[in-house]
Amino acid sequence: METEVRLDRHTMPALGKPSKIDILHAAESKLPNGIPLYSVNTGTQDVVKIELIFPAGTLQQNLPLVADTTNALLEEGTAKHSSEEIASMLDYYGSFLETSSHHDYASVALYSLGKHVNKVLPILEEIVKEASFPKEEIDVYLTNKKQRYLVEEKKVRVVAARNFPALLFGNNHPYGHVVTLDEYEAINRDQLLNFHRSHYASNGCAIIVAGKIKDQFLNTLSDSFGGSNWKADDLKKTGEFAISPNAEKKHYMPKDKALQSAIRMGRMLFHKNHPDAIPFQILNVILGGYFGSRLMSNIREDKGYTYGISSGVVFLQQAGYFQIASEVGSDVCDKALVEIYKEMDRLCNEPIPQDELQLVKNYLRGNVLRSMDGPFALAERFKQVWLHGLDYSYYEKYISTLAEITSKQLQDIAGKYLQKDSIYEMVVGSKKA
Repeated sequence: METEVRLDRHTMPALGKPSKIDILHAAESKLPNGIPLYSVNTGTQDVVKIELIFPAGTLQQNLPLVADTTNALLEEGTAKHSSEEIASMLDYYGSFLETSSHHDYASVALYSLGKHVNKVLPILEEIVKEASFPKEEIDVYLTNKKQRYLVEEKKVRVVAARNFPALLFGNNHPYGHVVTLDEYEAINRDQLLNFHRSHYASNGCAIIVAGKIKDQFLNTLSDSFGGSNWKADDLKKTGEFAISPNAEKKHYMPKDKALQSAIRMGRMLFHKNHPDAIPFQILNVILGGYFGSRLMSNIREDKGYTYGISSGVVFLQQAGYFQIASEVGSDVCDKALVEIYKEMDRLCNEPIPQDELQLVKNYLRGNVLRSMDGPFALAERFKQVWLHGLDYSYYEKYISTLAEITSKQLQDIAGKYLQKDSIYEMVVGSKKA
């Protein structure tokens, strides 16, 4: 007679606490022309992602909007095919392109079924090397961008997001520059062609490939991008820009008749390789980095001043910064600011209860494991350390710091970086009550 096994549904299973994580490392090689190639060869599905990364972000442009516009229009036509023909060819093979432009770099990524990747790779090569920037496509793009600018200029959230970085970096720094409508009018085709020729070139390129990768595909990739015929003669190294923070800490931008006010608060920090970078990220989660954070519990759940509030850390190649973002009712804006400062002050002066700290540690462990699920996620994790000159030891350090950090250490970190007199504050909305 078999014994019936009863499950105890009243006791939570013990939580696993990995002391380290085994990450599949990207394999490094070089194409014949010297382009570094990083490959994450894993996965159960026959899919491949090829991402080409170039020093072609806002940090490298010499005129506003040129980097973003160049990247956005790469797939809008070449010397051989129109934008409609390119879209049709990719769609036929179930593939798609993803272009993105950032402060520090720009990228072009192709997603494809493995069985079709050799057929669509020439399309990617054509777009990267032979983008023609047809004038009619430029005109349509800029018209749409200007219309969107005018619409979003009425939104307090957008205005705050556009203007806050300028308080930290200064308007002349690429990280802080506030785009104006007139700058869209100044864009022309020659600027895009020159930027493309100078920055989308083999001597500035790196390639990250992820998925089920076959040797034949790597040979084809080398044939497409391993030649010396697309080198830029005038590729310049990115210079260091002077950071000029605003002398005033508090700023108010009126928006009459706005029902809500947008809040942005924060300060300059450090690079991702700084000794305090990982501890501060953990502290940030406690303050406003997840749904159960202190800011959410206070400003949303307890006071009802907002639908959402969050804090985050941004790491860039030349700097890093911390910011808090929310939209609140204009009539409670001042009260919300008081509560935000109160939560920062609590972290500076009161130990974090052990049960709260353990909850956040468990949450972050789960996030780390989820962020490395699958070949594309693994490739992204590699990219995020590689872009900052780091390696996989960063993740080992993250896990060990997460396991060992104490409430006292986090309180010390808060005392260094969350003092009220170090925080910049911007409010965009109708006059505060």
